[in-house]
Amino acid sequence: MKINGLIKKALWENIPCCCIKGDITHSYPLTKCDSCKFTEAWNSVPQEDFTVNDDKHKDGKLIKKQTKTVKEITLVRGSFEDVIGWNY
Repeated sequence: MKINGLIKKALWENIPCCCIKGDITHSYPLTKCDSCKFTEAWNSVPQEDFTVNDDKHKDGKLIKKQTKTVKEITLVRGSFEDVIGWNY
């Protein structure tokens, strides 16, 4: 998988986790600190090739049912260089 927009070390990686360990009401997953949110977003980025439906339609009717293998994605980054999305 080729991932466009990779950074060696993003700004968000310097933000320490501030969840209160041992206090369930003030820690992940009930309350997410910025570090936990950014880590969760990064973990959602696919690291391996995957397939998607790429059906062909004409005038609202299915012409051909097929799949496509996605081998390259591009990251969309936020102000802390965090991943806010990706596209192919």
